[in-house]
Amino acid sequence: MRIITYHLLLFGVFCLYQFLAALVAPPVFDPFFPILLGGLFWGLSHRQMALAVLIWGLVSDTYSFLVPGASVISYALGLFLFLQLKRRLALTVFFPALLSLLVSISICELLRLFLIPVLLELSLPVPGFYFVGRILLGTLAWGFLCWLFCQFSMVRNFFELSSI
Repeated sequence: MRIITYHLLLFGVFCLYQFLAALVAPPVFDPFFPILLGGLFWGLSHRQMALAVLIWGLVSDTYSFLVPGASVISYALGLFLFLQLKRRLALTVFFPALLSLLVSISICELLRLFLIPVLLELSLPVPGFYFVGRILLGTLAWGFLCWLFCQFSMVRNFFELSSI
C-alpha cells in the first residue's frame, strides 16, 4: 500500500505541476527529486526506489527540455549521494539531515541541468548559469518544504514514515 500511495503522490505532484504550467507558467523547480528522496523516509526498498527513479526521471525528461536519461542519471547519483550521507551522518539530528538534503539536491540539479548536458555535448536550453541557479534555488525551497512536511508526527503516522 505504501508503494501505491508513494506513486500516487508523485503522480499528483506531476499533475499539479502540469496544471500550474498550463495555467500560468511552469514553476521554477524540479518537482520530483525531493519526493524521490522522501521514498527513503517511507522505507521503500532499493529496487523500488530504482524503479521510481527510472519512471519519474523519464517522465521528467519527457516533459522537459532534456533528452531522455539525463534526469534518471542525476536522480540516481543524487539518491546514491544521499544514501552515503545517511550512512556517514546521524540523520536523527536536525542539522545533519538538512545539510545532506541541501547537498544532494544541489548536486542532483547541477548534474541534471548543467553538467550532464555539457558532458554529453547537448545544447543547453538557456545558456547561462542564472537559469540553473533559479531552478536550483526553487528546488531547494521545495525540498525544504517537503522535508518540513515529513517532520510532523501526524504526517509520519499517517504515511507510516520512519523517524529518520
